[in-house]
Amino acid sequence: MLRRMSEEGAAAFFGEVMSNDALRRALGRAGERFIDNKGRFDRSVETLLDFVNIPSKRDIRELKARLDHLNGQLLNLNIKLDRVMSESAAAAPRPRPRRAKKPPL
Repeated sequence: MLRRMSEEGAAAFFGEVMSNDALRRALGRAGERFIDNKGRFDRSVETLLDFVNIPSKRDIRELKARLDHLNGQLLNLNIKLDRVMSESAAAAPRPRPRRAKKPPL
């Protein structure tokens, strides 16, 4: 029914709903109950997935965060290693070429 209403009709409907205190409180309570039920459902699904040893979205997000952190540390280590290698190559004295021995006369 709301799909058939125009923008003005929808705005008027929501304006009237928001002006009615009892209806507004009832919608607020319904929203709170919905959020509470969704939280319970999410925890139940997560418990079930854990029981059958299947990772949940949260597990995958946490694992991704840990991998991203390790990847950043590895990148920093590579940068430091490259810097040390280039500094040691620049600071090391170059070996002198050896002269060939003169044959005895």
